[in-house]
Amino acid sequence: MQLDPNDPIVRSAVFGKQVEDFIEGDVGKHIVRRAESEVEEMLDQLKRVSPWRWRRIGQLQARIAALEGIQQWLADAIVDGRQALNLLEGD
Repeated sequence: MQLDPNDPIVRSAVFGKQVEDFIEGDVGKHIVRRAESEVEEMLDQLKRVSPWRWRRIGQLQARIAALEGIQQWLADAIVDGRQALNLLEGD
């Protein structure tokens, strides 16, 4: 069976595999470790910040949300790619 590279399912499967390969590589592992480390540091700061420093609390929360969001986007791309691959293999 010939796969159409413009097929959205094929593109999703390929993209998911590219993201997975990136995450498993040295650069991807480094980025994930850095993000996890920063989130831990921000959570520690959030525990210690005065409740009256609402701007600082907001900054910390926004940074945590951004870092976790990026990690979730990557995870979603991998899951979507695997699901697309399952669809293609089922054909």
